[in-house]
Amino acid sequence: MSILLTGGSGKTAPRIASLLAEQKIPFMLGSREERDVGPNGYPTVKFDLSDESTWMKVLGNTNIKAVYMMEPRISQPWVAMNKFVDFAQSQGVSRFVLCAGTSATLGKDGMGRVWEHLIACNVDYCVLRPSWFMENLVEPGLATTISRVNKIFTATQDGKIPFVSADDIAEVAYHALTKEESYNYDFRIIGPENLTYDEIAGTLSKVLGSRIEHVKLDENDRIEGLVRAGLSDYFARFLTRLEVMASQDFEKGVSNAVEKVTGHPPKSFERFAEENRDSWRSN
Repeated sequence: MSILLTGGSGKTAPRIASLLAEQKIPFMLGSREERDVGPNGYPTVKFDLSDESTWMKVLGNTNIKAVYMMEPRISQPWVAMNKFVDFAQSQGVSRFVLCAGTSATLGKDGMGRVWEHLIACNVDYCVLRPSWFMENLVEPGLATTISRVNKIFTATQDGKIPFVSADDIAEVAYHALTKEESYNYDFRIIGPENLTYDEIAGTLSKVLGSRIEHVKLDENDRIEGLVRAGLSDYFARFLTRLEVMASQDFEKGVSNAVEKVTGHPPKSFERFAEENRDSWRSN
């Protein structure tokens, strides 16, 4: 049996790949880019959920039984994803692990449509609904403003967010993909604390030894700032909308999913900051 991991260049799939490699479980990383190897030299194949011609090339000549699915950035992604589920099932795939998000609601437009379809298809499944990734803070954008001007700009105001590490998401996904008996359930995957960006800035200040400030912007100023930074107007509005929702505590929550599945509590932000301090000193 082999496992297909879509989103091969993302934050979670390469981490799942590492866990599978440690246990010598066969897998392939699916990437929209044409390349033979991905992160850490893992086997990679060209795969695009929005390009049906790549589906048969990956599933037609392999023994893939489980698929990890990430949402592609296309209009109405659930249409292509549900069609792929049907095709994959016809090729012998019997388990799907869907990485959705906080907003995913069974039966609603978005990943809720895929979730609904998995249940209707009577396949083994698991839906992961993680909160915001800690790793976003070490990527260009946030990492740059933290290291260069000692500031974090958001429209989250005083909203609380249970930031979670991609390591914990990947570990839950690994178990969902490989556990003998499928969960057939959804897991809200979050970190151990609900934190404001003021508190995030406070922790970074302690770890880095310099004061980091959270600058609270209104919706329009945040959109304008993101567009000036090079984002499209559409994506700037999309990200800002998520931040405004977070300002209203949309993300706030509690869950024992990580510990229940993996046997250990989720990583704290302070530990994450200690592990990644060099990321904010080299930008």
